[in-house]
Amino acid sequence: YHPSGGGELLAQLAAKTSRPSDGPNFLLASDFGGFSHYKQALPQVSAIVVAPFAGGDAAVIADLWMHCREVKWIHSLSTGMDTIVPVLRELSGIESVQVTNSRNSFSASLAEYAVMAMLHFNKQVPRLQTNAASKNWDKFLMPVLTGKTVGFVGFGNIAQATARLCKGFGMRTIAVRRQGSLEGVEEILDEVVETGSADATRVFAESDFVICSLPGTPATHHYCGASEFAAMKPGSVFISVGRGSCVDEAALAAALDKGGIAGAALDVFEKEPLPEDSPLWQRPNVLISAHNADLTEDYMDLAWGTFLQRFEEFRAGKPMPQVDLEAGY
Repeated sequence: YHPSGGGELLAQLAAKTSRPSDGPNFLLASDFGGFSHYKQALPQVSAIVVAPFAGGDAAVIADLWMHCREVKWIHSLSTGMDTIVPVLRELSGIESVQVTNSRNSFSASLAEYAVMAMLHFNKQVPRLQTNAASKNWDKFLMPVLTGKTVGFVGFGNIAQATARLCKGFGMRTIAVRRQGSLEGVEEILDEVVETGSADATRVFAESDFVICSLPGTPATHHYCGASEFAAMKPGSVFISVGRGSCVDEAALAAALDKGGIAGAALDVFEKEPLPEDSPLWQRPNVLISAHNADLTEDYMDLAWGTFLQRFEEFRAGKPMPQVDLEAGY
């Protein structure tokens, strides 16, 4: 971690949690040089926790590896593993180490963001704002979400939390997912298409709203590209809350230029901060947030709460939800 950017609060949470009798004892540093001050304690380390949002660099894990031979568990306080997994794959003996992340910690806030975006375009909020500014009494027919179809690209925790909210609006839900089965999600998902099947584009073609929450891996790079955007129906909206690398931004801008889709709401980008010369800026039909849809007041508490839950499971020898290093998430 780094003292700035959330690191100070992280240090406070660690100090509050550390208990000499039965709790974890923490060694905090932002680089290998900082950890060298704990040289005698490093051989006793049983777990490594990385905090990307607080400046934690996953590369430090590789530096520590030869000094921490008793590590049995590595945990990320963030959900995204795209910068961490490549480092872990290179570590000798990593196959015997449990790897977890903060999955599901921030799903609720991201689900709220997705629903906000759908309502923004469905209720024509920009039109309402323009009417208010111009004193225009524009009594247009107001659309509803009921009966609309929302397509999920990826159906992990974020998508499932969003689907539950969508069902409250009476929406039809369809998803493309690696596991081409409805098992366990029958109440919130009406139809599923397996990733890689010839039918996958149908999710884009049938949906009024497409929500991408894919993790960032080589397999998902630019998964949402020109052919997918071309398949989307006129008037549909694209929403991205997973990883920016999953979206071909040039193809998305081209689709918006052609009017093939009505708009987009984007919280994540291939390069962050989004460059000033990006064609996605200054569009009235594009909502842009700075990868902060889940940066809520309780963000750190949520991440820390998940870590503590994993810690109790680790200490008790109970199974933990693992990161699949081969899949990348």
